[in-house]
Amino acid sequence: MTSRRRPLLAAALALLGPLCGIASAQQAPAPTTSRPSIALVLAGGGAKGAAHVGVLRVLDELRIPVDCVVGTSMGALVGGTFATGMRPEEIEREVLAIDWERTIGGQGRRDRMPIKRKLATMTYTIPLEVGMNRDGLRMPGGLIVTQEIEQFIRTLVAPFRYTRDFDDLPIPFRAVATDMVAGEAVVLDNGDLSEGMRASMALPGIFSPVAHEGKVLSDGGMMANLPVDIGRQLCGEVVIAVWMSSPPLEARDVTSALSLVGRSIDVMIGANERAAIASLTPRDVGIDVPMGDIGTGDFQRIPEAVELGRRAADNMRDELSRYAVPDAEYAAWRDSLRRDQAPESRLAEVRIVGTDRVNPEYVRAQLKDSVPGAVLTPEAITADTERVYALGDFQGVDYQLTGPADARVLEISPAEKEWGPNFFRFDIGLATYEGGDMFAILRLDHDRTWMNSRGAQWHNALQLGRQSLLISDFYQPLDLRQRFFVQPILSSQEKIEDIYLDRDRVARYELRERYGQVDVGVNFGTTTQLRLGMRNGWHSAEVDTGVPALPELDRTTDTSYQLRAFFDTRNSVALPTHGAVLTSRYVDSDDALGGEFDYSLIEGLYAQAFGVRGGNSLTISVGAADTLTGDLPVTELFTLGGIRTFPGLRPGELRGSSYWSMGARYAWRLLDISPLSGQALYAGVRAQVAEMRKRFDGLEPEVLYGLSGSIGGRTPIGPFLFSLGYVDGGEWQVQFMIGRPVAEGSLFDEFQ
Repeated sequence: MTSRRRPLLAAALALLGPLCGIASAQQAPAPTTSRPSIALVLAGGGAKGAAHVGVLRVLDELRIPVDCVVGTSMGALVGGTFATGMRPEEIEREVLAIDWERTIGGQGRRDRMPIKRKLATMTYTIPLEVGMNRDGLRMPGGLIVTQEIEQFIRTLVAPFRYTRDFDDLPIPFRAVATDMVAGEAVVLDNGDLSEGMRASMALPGIFSPVAHEGKVLSDGGMMANLPVDIGRQLCGEVVIAVWMSSPPLEARDVTSALSLVGRSIDVMIGANERAAIASLTPRDVGIDVPMGDIGTGDFQRIPEAVELGRRAADNMRDELSRYAVPDAEYAAWRDSLRRDQAPESRLAEVRIVGTDRVNPEYVRAQLKDSVPGAVLTPEAITADTERVYALGDFQGVDYQLTGPADARVLEISPAEKEWGPNFFRFDIGLATYEGGDMFAILRLDHDRTWMNSRGAQWHNALQLGRQSLLISDFYQPLDLRQRFFVQPILSSQEKIEDIYLDRDRVARYELRERYGQVDVGVNFGTTTQLRLGMRNGWHSAEVDTGVPALPELDRTTDTSYQLRAFFDTRNSVALPTHGAVLTSRYVDSDDALGGEFDYSLIEGLYAQAFGVRGGNSLTISVGAADTLTGDLPVTELFTLGGIRTFPGLRPGELRGSSYWSMGARYAWRLLDISPLSGQALYAGVRAQVAEMRKRFDGLEPEVLYGLSGSIGGRTPIGPFLFSLGYVDGGEWQVQFMIGRPVAEGSLFDEFQ
């Protein structure tokens, strides 16, 4: 029986009861409260929309039943969850338990990346990926990855996700979105409930849109941020409408281009919201939640927003109490919304559907918990789909369950990146040092993915600047799980390096290198890679400016074996707050292999970051290298110095055949730049000690001690670091870097 028929039935019984002898003194009927049907309408507002949860708590305390729910954006998230019968206290518990830094900001995603992908993106700084296919250059539909958001919504509404008609939910529900093609509001009343809620939240340019029945759906706030009219049409004889308001802006707040773009969206939303508020009648209840300085993106302030919603609703207690019902009637209404616990499901089959280029068996190989015979849980499915998403080939990973409880079929549907299969990344880097030195690089990386059924990938890189590079390699997995691989590499490099004598710059070398290499290797899960390769090419070193008596190296052939090992558990490449990195290499060049050199070397670095309460961190690093046999050519000498390697020394200031280095850095988190994405400003102090042996300048080795203070952080274009360093002996250096790190010539380049 629908909520719209209840008042009519009550009136009919009141009139017909005496005539038909239904009532008597001995058998009086239970009193029935005749009440209007109530539509709850919840506005959008991003993080501010968590205020709706506080409002729901007050409605529950006052015993106000709701007959239908309509929501936009965050209002659709809260309203859709409420419509499935979840009680307000449960919704509050779920919302407060969300790790928004993971769900919205993507923090923790690196832990699930395959080790190959970690290595490929180890020094990328600008997180913008441009694709190219038959349609030309394309970009992703949103700046923020929505996989974790979608997974959260699916889990939240799991018992009713496949209730195709939203009228059949415990409380009838509607979500409002905007069709970006037609430019009109779309009322979602059927289909995948989680998809409808997600479509309503898809803020253009921030979250990718949702394709639905030929429409491209984005955030509904642009057309109907407070859909009062839809609530009234659905069931509302009375509308309880909830919206969030912020203090008025001042002229100085909207002077930049970025602020004006953001403000234009606010103006659009505000106009349709004010029209909806004006349509409220004296019977309706409008709840305006003043949000103070809480913004749309302040998800870390969700608990505050919930409390503000509770206070605002509490201030409207008298108006709301008009629609309260007796305890027994409210208890019966709540019982009618009960969410039955789904029976234990056992998995009979897993199907991978929808892939075109990506081998579906490769996707299947990532599943650990969702295997035939296993007991299904939302947590297990989420963990497996997140592993699939972390492969980097998909813009999203969906799933569906079909079949009876004792023989469920899990259908996993990865959506390949529609802007591929060619992907480009652009990077810039800048480093400056005292004395006017400025090093800059520009870099373009290209990847062509899934060139065959095993997942072959062609990678090319062009870098211009102080270190110019041209690299092309072909990564060919040898097995379905991509554990074993072979990788031929072609590389051309030219770079300028300064030569110092007792800390004074005396010359500048121009170094050239061309080589071809073939590696074979093995990947161990998400943390470790080993590779062995044979390299053949040539080196040359020419004095560009400075002392002409310095040794030069004509074009000379070098053939060597290269053994590399890499281990990485860091939460971030730039300024990690926890995790470790271990990287090492062994090189053996022998004239018996056809080259003109005879030497061997070993180099290794280990660094560990520890999180400290309050967002602070402590990082300890140890590095060492040695020449085992022969004499290193000038192109292969080890170097120390630079803002990341040894603050206080300039890049390459120490150069030789053997070194060791130890350091510790403590960083204080000063303020958040973008809390969700982990971008923050840090102040740091670093102590360093190192010794270079068999020095190129012929001086005796000495142990150097350094101390530096710094300000740094992560920004949208990459890490930045400003440092004032001191080295014993009286040398000071002011140093600065931003963007892609400029190479300093040691394995420390792989740890930022």
